[in-house]
Amino acid sequence: MTTHKTSQQWRQLLLQRNTFSGTNIEFCQQHNVSITTYYKQRALLGKQQYQPSVSEQTSHATQSRFIQLKQTTTEVCAQTHQQPMLFNTRTGQLTLPADLATTDIVTIIKGLMV
Repeated sequence: MTTHKTSQQWRQLLLQRNTFSGTNIEFCQQHNVSITTYYKQRALLGKQQYQPSVSEQTSHATQSRFIQLKQTTTEVCAQTHQQPMLFNTRTGQLTLPADLATTDIVTIIKGLMV
């Protein structure tokens, strides 16, 4: 069964949503309203018309089912002993220090290919 609501009825319903502690889906189920219709009417009537004030938002903050995430990072500095790089070639083994610049390693490898 389809029921139609006036703009004023939708405004009242959207105002009631501010005091409802459940999710939008639960609110719509309780009021026998389609969730898509709810979002459509909310967009049509303008969210600003029924937004609670900051004081109302903080009074309902403890009733929210959402969590607040605070991300922190910690920088850890550790010294590691780097092993030298070992290359096995046809004629023997080549050992290079671990802190050797990449460009130098490329030059050495290219030289070995000749």
